[in-house]
Amino acid sequence: MKGHLRRDEDAVSAAVATVLLFGGVLSIIGLMMVSMMPVIEEMEGSVERHDMSSQMTLLAHQTATLSERGMPGDSTHATLIPVDGNLVWDSLRGGMWYSATWQEDMTLRARGALDFDDELEIRHPESFVEAVCITDLRLGPDRPYHYTLESVLDRVFFTVTPGLAMPLGPIDVALHVDGEEVSNVALRVDDTASFDLENRGVASLTSSHALTVFGETGTSGATYVLPNAPEPSDKKGHAWSVPLKEGTTAIHILSQTANQIHLTVGDEATTIHYALPSGLARTAVGFTHEITVDADTVAHITTSSPSRLLLKSNTGNDHGITAWPSATGMYLGHEFLPPHLNGTLRLSNPGESVVTVTWRGGGVSVAAGDVEDIEWPPSDDEGALMLDADGDVFLTWAASNALDTANDAVGTMQLPADDTGASSGGLFTYTNPANTSAETLHYRLAGYTSTWNLSGAANGTGVFLDANNLASMLAPLGTTTLTVTAGHPLRLLRTSGDHGLNQVLHDGTDRCTAVATQASGWITTDLPWERMGGRSAVDIHSAWVDGRHPASVAVDVIGSDGIATHASIGTVWSFHLSRLAYQFQSSISGMEVAFSGGAVVTNHPEFNPYVIVPPSDRGGPGPRFAATVPSLHPAANSESGAGELELDIELVHRMSLASTPAYEVRRGWSEPYGTAIADSAGIGLEASEDWTVYPGRLDLLTDYVGWVPDPSYGTAEAVWHTNGEVIEFTLQLASLDVTTREVML
Repeated sequence: MKGHLRRDEDAVSAAVATVLLFGGVLSIIGLMMVSMMPVIEEMEGSVERHDMSSQMTLLAHQTATLSERGMPGDSTHATLIPVDGNLVWDSLRGGMWYSATWQEDMTLRARGALDFDDELEIRHPESFVEAVCITDLRLGPDRPYHYTLESVLDRVFFTVTPGLAMPLGPIDVALHVDGEEVSNVALRVDDTASFDLENRGVASLTSSHALTVFGETGTSGATYVLPNAPEPSDKKGHAWSVPLKEGTTAIHILSQTANQIHLTVGDEATTIHYALPSGLARTAVGFTHEITVDADTVAHITTSSPSRLLLKSNTGNDHGITAWPSATGMYLGHEFLPPHLNGTLRLSNPGESVVTVTWRGGGVSVAAGDVEDIEWPPSDDEGALMLDADGDVFLTWAASNALDTANDAVGTMQLPADDTGASSGGLFTYTNPANTSAETLHYRLAGYTSTWNLSGAANGTGVFLDANNLASMLAPLGTTTLTVTAGHPLRLLRTSGDHGLNQVLHDGTDRCTAVATQASGWITTDLPWERMGGRSAVDIHSAWVDGRHPASVAVDVIGSDGIATHASIGTVWSFHLSRLAYQFQSSISGMEVAFSGGAVVTNHPEFNPYVIVPPSDRGGPGPRFAATVPSLHPAANSESGAGELELDIELVHRMSLASTPAYEVRRGWSEPYGTAIADSAGIGLEASEDWTVYPGRLDLLTDYVGWVPDPSYGTAEAVWHTNGEVIEFTLQLASLDVTTREVML
């Protein structure tokens, strides 16, 4: 049989060749697969991007409609169906800001308000910057308002502060004493409530919505009342919601022009009143009306002209004293329209030179560091008289008309700071020349930490921390100076006698820090809250709830307008906005389609920022600009993941941030999409011949109205360009609660 065995060389060669050929084919197929996989993955990523883009575009349209036209309680519904990625909420990486200036030929920029540290940078090269006042907007569903109540108060009464649209309620209000809740009430719109504070010590209110709060000592007093929505340019307004206690209360309204006043008290019908000018030079319009009620209720007041309001309770006495703002809205100023009521005006001069104050038919000089009392109003006058000063002074109105006791007028008032001209700051001076009755000064921390010093008639030093943040003293004879030597600003409350009334603002309102500099570049100032950089999301959310760090801020820049040293130059509103992001993977990881602040953006492909839907705004006709910022906040039980999700979006409230003429309006956005949004907003510039010939020259751009990317290098902001015309500027904020849940199949 061995003889029959034969090696077939051709067959062996054919078999080997077949195996090698098969291996080669497999290698070629493998190489093709390796080279084609990124293409396949990129095609899959493109499908995911375009699919979710269309879904989020519909979501953006529904949200914009609800934000701009809805009423509290209105809702919309959306369903998001992922392809292969995940839907997640991110509340720490989304944010944007608007800024506006109230003075001609001035600019204002800001940065660093949303990066969780304790610093803020502003840029305003045109004039001297005196101070920066920062207010926590308390933006979010789980971020209540906190109101600190001084131990001298006997009673606090309050009502809901309505926005553009009234909340449905109920509003949860709780009273805390020494950190423990001792009482609570469910407050509905048009309701009022009160808490007895006598012998309770240091107390505070916590509310799920903004309140108008008054603290009372005894049974009477007087106080200046801020409007429901003060205009940022001068703090005037058109509407007030005032809680009234049983008895007789007087309202006194002042305006520059003729005024139509609508007054609604409780369930009574609305009455209309008219206040007309006298026609005399340097006079304005005053209106006084007494309201008598037999039970606690709420008065809603609206005016046709921008106005200021004084409230005086239990009108049959001369109790009450209050600081009065200047024409700029700051307490330190050169022009005032004081109350046209019987009483006493105190003029305080914190400067280093004599200031002359005049009015129709009279005048007085106030020495440096001194005070002057004037019986007011002068006899035989018609109309509310205006005061003009050749330097900056403080003005205080007291109900008492006894000049020798004006300094000791019975009442409660918040003393403004010398360095900021606002309700908080780092330098306070108080003069007590009479000392005929006991006066007490209560000073409290408006920040996180502060080192202070007392000099003059009283001496001492101290350190305020979050757990030890208040002190008080009897005002000695003479002048007492309270100075912050390091850290954050203070607030100073003056009380005298057994009666008094003052409006209590929430703890995050107007934390003002002196800047006192002028620079062409960026100016760094303190953000008077606890630093949260590098902390976990849980810690940051906890700080937002407690108020240890601002949820979103309004920054008011105080400086010289060419006449007054302390005027509002401009305002910046910075918002932490939650992002709904669809995260997926294409040829590379880290791709997303995100929805935040009304904009739909993506970084696909290759991390290239692209704007699918720009943020909504309304421009024109003419030099007009209006925007509503939709702020979505997911509920604590909201779900996320790769499943099909249903979104229930409800409008909680809508508030007005500004509705006043502005000279410059800017908008900025957090990166990585800020530059892309700025460039996308200015797409109409392609048709401008001026921009083509003179790129970057806003002063030569005359054939275009709209957004222009800031000409500076690498900025993520845009400027609303109107060829130099004054902009009719309106900015609103819509707070939206979102509940997401997975669809169970």
